[in-house]
Amino acid sequence: MWIVRGLVLLVGVICILWLGTRNAGTKVTYHFFTKTFVDAELNLVMVITFLCGMLVWAIGAWIREAQLLMNILNEKKTIRRLKDELSDLRNLPLEDDTLDEDKD
Repeated sequence: MWIVRGLVLLVGVICILWLGTRNAGTKVTYHFFTKTFVDAELNLVMVITFLCGMLVWAIGAWIREAQLLMNILNEKKTIRRLKDELSDLRNLPLEDDTLDEDKD
């Protein structure tokens, strides 16, 4: 699986480099919400957009990682509780059934 992921990453980097070199020196007008940037380098806009996307991805990944960590902690608590309950059940005194039969 890591080979497929590596190949996809390699192809993506090659495509970005190819696109960047093809558009070198291209000036664009960039609109960012209410701001307008006239004659901005397309390469700079692409890099900034890529970095913003990576930042959004990182925040989402951190949130997901925190959720998974909380799930692991909750499961560990449940396992600890179940182990304690099992230990308590193992330590219950056993009743002697032979004494009950002798009384009859």
